[in-house]
Amino acid sequence: MKFRILNDEGVDRFRVYLAGSASEGEVPPRHLLSRENTSQNYKKDIFLQVGKKFSNKNNFGEYLVRVFDEFGVSRHEVIKDRNFWASVILFYFEQFAPLDENGFRKIAKDEKDANEKFLKYIPKRVSNQGEGLFFRHLALGPYQISEYNRDTKNKADVLLSGKINVWGDDIEQTAGRVEVISNKNLIEVIRMLYWDSSKGTLKKGFSSKGRPGNLLRLVGDLRNQVKLTKDWYSMDAEEIYDSLPPEYDDWKIDS
Repeated sequence: MKFRILNDEGVDRFRVYLAGSASEGEVPPRHLLSRENTSQNYKKDIFLQVGKKFSNKNNFGEYLVRVFDEFGVSRHEVIKDRNFWASVILFYFEQFAPLDENGFRKIAKDEKDANEKFLKYIPKRVSNQGEGLFFRHLALGPYQISEYNRDTKNKADVLLSGKINVWGDDIEQTAGRVEVISNKNLIEVIRMLYWDSSKGTLKKGFSSKGRPGNLLRLVGDLRNQVKLTKDWYSMDAEEIYDSLPPEYDDWKIDS
């Protein structure tokens, strides 16, 4: 189906749905994407597969990268387009907010944000974040990570193994840091430390703040400290891995 994007009125109506009947299981208002008063054609023709199912965030991100390539859409064209990404969510809404066994939906809501309470579905730009990252958005986060790591062997599967409707600690600790998701060698180090190949999942405790060598420590404090003496962009994955302090030894043993 040819992909149209919501205009501002369409986004407002989508927000009303999220705030009201969405949690009760009402069918998503996908008609907003076809009506002239709530949507418009995108500047380039994009066709998305209706009803396509995604097994995880990695599968979803790779699909968008492939489709955007096919229709000549670059990351820089869409990265700051709030209405574009709200439209992607609405197009595949049943997967981003699936019905439970009782016919209800769990709609994520951020009561603390005065400007946008549905950040996982309708993006909000975070200032001073490189290319205009949107915070915790269920579609844009996986797309960005997939696009940055499209040419790598494992395509950042370590960060995108979870279901597309879940914003887990794997993506929470990395998606807001351009210097992390764009550093392919660091992503490989994360995989070397925390990936359980036998299960195809992250190891238990990878995000536990009480455990030495956790993921947040690696991509946060340690990465910032290392900047003073080492350039992780110029080091390959093995060099970064071998240079890590002893607190990561237990994770290496489990690798």
